[in-house]
Formats: sequence, structure tokens, C-alpha cells
Amino acid sequence: MKKLILSLFLMITLFDIGTLCRADEGNAAAEMARKLQDPLANINAIMTDNDISWNTGSNEDATSYGLQLQPVYAVPFEKQGFNLVNRAVVPILGIPDGGQKPILGEPTPPGNDRTWGLSDSLLQFFFSPKTDDPWKWGAGPMVSLKTRTDDKLAGPGWGGGPVAVLVGDIGDSISTAFITGHVWGDENGFSTSMLQPMIFYNLPDAWNIHYNNMITYDWNANKYSNAWTVPLGLGIGKMFALEGGHGIEIFAGPYYNAVRPDGAADWTLKWGISWLMP
Repeated sequence: MKKLILSLFLMITLFDIGTLCRADEGNAAAEMARKLQDPLANINAIMTDNDISWNTGSNEDATSYGLQLQPVYAVPFEKQGFNLVNRAVVPILGIPDGGQKPILGEPTPPGNDRTWGLSDSLLQFFFSPKTDDPWKWGAGPMVSLKTRTDDKLAGPGWGGGPVAVLVGDIGDSISTAFITGHVWGDENGFSTSMLQPMIFYNLPDAWNIHYNNMITYDWNANKYSNAWTVPLGLGIGKMFALEGGHGIEIFAGPYYNAVRPDGAADWTLKWGISWLMP
């Protein structure tokens, strides 16, 4: 009887420890997810934001592909009372002729083939004052680098402009961020404004449902209907806590371009994998 009681006690103890460990892992993953949802968080990460877009190009029957590497490196300035958050967008594209580039890009020139390669890259620098308020902000310059490997994949070229972000939580479950900016470039008088709403509804076990996409306005569009790109949709994501303070998040979701210029896709599947470093 004593052995049976001792065995039951050990089993219950091990079960409780396992439950607590899983709870701790879940809490760690949820905390990591909230950090990735905050563009001003003091983190180091490598994110990807990828697109498969249908019904695009000159004949509106082709498929476009985009892989965007987005490294994030935050530098805290404790004595000065602010953080400097450095973010980059490095797009690798496969665009049919006449298709619209996904990152602040205009349609590719007409032709007869799909073009693969590197487009122009963006660097964003947010200076964010440290605060205990539930809402915080950051602002700074955005710089465009002429990194294209083919002129058909041209973005802004050499250029830049201002960028700003507002970040805050609504209750315990909703995280929001709004990035806005404008880029001028030397590529045919490039001038485009952007707004990126990021709204996450966080669920148990580090799952989330979200909207995270870019609305753009091209000031040099040949007609008003070609100026706006407005995607509507939802995505779902999941964070996994790993050993040593690392985290991996995966997400995917469909978006429909409710307003789009000529050559832009009607439907896009966005997906990505993000690595949060300790």
C-alpha cells in the first residue's frame, strides 16, 4: 500500500511539474509573440514577409512571388532615455512583365517573361523615447538603397523620406501598431506614401489572428484608380518558444486587393517565418 501511495504521489508530482513546464513555455511564447508584434520592442530578430500573388501582370493571368528579408536590431540608449530600432526590408522578387512589385513598387515594364532578382532595399530608423505609458511612438528617417539586380525590378532607387510609428495595446488581448511614411526616389520621380496597420488579436497558446499589410498611394500614377493599393484580409500566426531564449513564429493568410492599380494581383497569400533571438 505504501508503494502504491508513493507511486501515485510521484505520478501526480511529475504530472504537475509537466503541466507547469508547459504553462511556462506557453507564457514565454506568448511574451515573445507580443514582442514581435511591437515594432519598437528592444529585440533582435530576422523576419520574413513573403507573397504569392495571383492574376497579375500585363495580361492579369500570371503569378508573382516575393521574399522579403526583414532584420531588426534595437540599440538601447539607457542614459539618453530612448531606443534606436533599426529595421530593413530586402526584397527578392519574381515578377511577370506588367506585374506590380509588392514593396513600394510600380508595375514592371511590358515584355514577355518573368524577372527574378533583388529589388531596391529600404532601411528604417526609429528613435523612440522610453515611457511607461501604454502607448509609445517612434520616428526617424527611411532610406532607399539602389540594390536592384535588374532594372525591371526597380523600386524608388536612391532616395528616402520620413517614417513614424505608433504602438499600443487595447486590453489584454489586442496589440496594435501603425507605421506610416513617405519615400521619394530618383527612379522616374518616385513618390509614394504608405500606411501599415498591424492589429493582432492574441489567443491562448501563443496563437493570434491579425491584419498586417501595407496600404500605398502612388503620387505619380497616370490616373487616380492606379494610385491606391488597399489589401483586405486576415492572417493567423503561432509562436514557438525554444531553448536558450530563442523563438520561432510562423504565419499565413490571404489578402484581397480591394483597390489596386493595373497589373496588381487580386489575391495574395502572405506567409512568413520569424526568428526572435535572445
